[in-house]
Amino acid sequence: MDLFTARPGSLASRPGLILGWLFATAVAVLAYWPGLGGPFVFDDFGSIGALGQTGGVTDWESFRAFVFGGHAGPTGRPVALVTFLFDANNWPADSWPFKRTNLIIHLVNGLLLGALTQQILRALRYPARDAAWIALFAAAIWLLHPFLVSTTLYAVQRMAQLATLFIFAGLLVYVRARQQVEENPVRAYWTMSVALPVFTLLAMLSKENGVLLPILAGVVELTIFRSRATPLNRYWGYLFIGLPSVALLLYLGVRSADGRFFEAVEPRNFSRWERLLTEMRILVDYLRHWFVPELYTAGVFQDHVQKSTGLLTPVTTLLSLLLHAALAAFAVLLRRRAPLLALAVLFFYASHLLESTVLNLELYFEHRNYLAGAFLALPLLALAQHRLPVWQFFTVCILVCGLLAGFTRYSATIWRDYPSMVAAAAQKAPGSARAQSQFALNLYNAGRHDDAIIVIEAAQQEMPYDTAVDVTRTTLLCNMGVLTPEQFAGFSERMAQRTFDPRAVNLLTAMLDGILSQRCPAVTAADAGTMFLRMARLPGNADRGTLRYSQLQYFIGLSALSAGDLRQAVESFERSLQARPGASHAMLMAAHLATLEHYEEALHFSSIALRQFDRDANNLLTTERVRREDIVAFQEQVRAERDAAPVDATGDP
Repeated sequence: MDLFTARPGSLASRPGLILGWLFATAVAVLAYWPGLGGPFVFDDFGSIGALGQTGGVTDWESFRAFVFGGHAGPTGRPVALVTFLFDANNWPADSWPFKRTNLIIHLVNGLLLGALTQQILRALRYPARDAAWIALFAAAIWLLHPFLVSTTLYAVQRMAQLATLFIFAGLLVYVRARQQVEENPVRAYWTMSVALPVFTLLAMLSKENGVLLPILAGVVELTIFRSRATPLNRYWGYLFIGLPSVALLLYLGVRSADGRFFEAVEPRNFSRWERLLTEMRILVDYLRHWFVPELYTAGVFQDHVQKSTGLLTPVTTLLSLLLHAALAAFAVLLRRRAPLLALAVLFFYASHLLESTVLNLELYFEHRNYLAGAFLALPLLALAQHRLPVWQFFTVCILVCGLLAGFTRYSATIWRDYPSMVAAAAQKAPGSARAQSQFALNLYNAGRHDDAIIVIEAAQQEMPYDTAVDVTRTTLLCNMGVLTPEQFAGFSERMAQRTFDPRAVNLLTAMLDGILSQRCPAVTAADAGTMFLRMARLPGNADRGTLRYSQLQYFIGLSALSAGDLRQAVESFERSLQARPGASHAMLMAAHLATLEHYEEALHFSSIALRQFDRDANNLLTTERVRREDIVAFQEQVRAERDAAPVDATGDP
């Protein structure tokens, strides 16, 4: 008998199963309910906020601009974007409908996972009732796991949810058809031939890791069917599973062999080699969170993960690599005796193939386990069902699900509002610059100025070289009116020695706004401009084709404009646009110029914006935050104000 097989006919009947599914669904809804009223965060404002870029989605043109103008990934993710229109068609919008729909998708995914798991168990000759109950508890554990809270309640992660939905659906159709290969091969192969490409395409257009569907079907084939069913037609397997899998691996190989594998590429401060090493440790942490869940996690604040710079720095990098190699080898070697264990292990690693290897993404995100965790509980459940009496099996499963539901309910309560999310993350991750900075800003906005300074200065002691913490501290001192020239000089000196991180642009914008608004009288616009000029001269910031160069030139121009140096402002704005063209970017500069009554210069930059908009008009992958009619209306208004302005003795306005 294979490992993890069942005792025939040992579990209960269909009415109990129906009640079990209803109960699991109800518990999941109750667990997530407090978080449905939570706020939009981070990437929500970029992807979902695009609803308002054209004044709302009200006709075909605005629909096309929103659905086919996504910028979250290479495909634009139009399938995911079109589902956001079920919840709102303009911005700002209420977050509740978006999170409600996310929860519905999560519940549907749980049902699909349960159906898929049941089919896999039936393919392994589990009795129908045993397969149904094990599948129910496996799906319930996945549905209620607190490590998936951030995926479900982070509105924009609907993209990950939908990709998972189509992958589960594609695998379900594949597994059902695969079991019919011997009895009705023509129908089976036609079904699989349609299902894999169609569901792969739908998954990819939701999020790019949908491309993993063929490789995941290969995992199921290797672990579940290879030695237990009629062999798959080799040519069909080569075409529909082998070829897409090899193409994906070649793509990753090409991305690794472009000559910059050991160089940090903006906006990251780690190379792809360092990322690959670091992911070895992160994958272990993902597994730890899955098998030893915590009451709550740092959620979306995961920038505290320290990168690995070598196999022995830290030594846990090598230990993690050895663990993964051993698990993968064990899964392959024992795939006949322990198919469910092999499935869980290889499915986990295959699901991380795109996002947890060499692509230039951030290091750590919990949502990467939404798909990867699908079968992690399954071998343990099968083993428990095999070894325990029925009443003990049910008792253990219900207790585990209840514990997970409680943890999820607590995490969802934290997600109820942004201050609680930030406070929890700051406590959970003292090394997260984002969490500490946001926590200090929240305290300041709540009127707790002294507490805000205590938090940010403690963070600076912990992270003395972090830009976000340093900028936040300077901004708070400025807004409180206590920033001294000596403190700003020290800050400027530190910034002039660091390669600028483009992700700090919003923090620097807030700091500069405080200076230009004269909330810190000891620091002038000229002082800020000098700091940005020094930063721009640093070799790491001086590449004219980079985002950091464009942003620094914009800050130089804005500082110069406020200081009264119009020539420097125009030159810097133009350099910024040369590095990163964009109609919205140009219009922002035009608006600053018009506000200070530099009408001709404002018209010049709005004309640049108009030309850029027209160049991008036929590009479905480009979405601008301004409309052509807005630019034209701006120009008309500026001309009217220019013509109405009094003139001096030279005849100039």
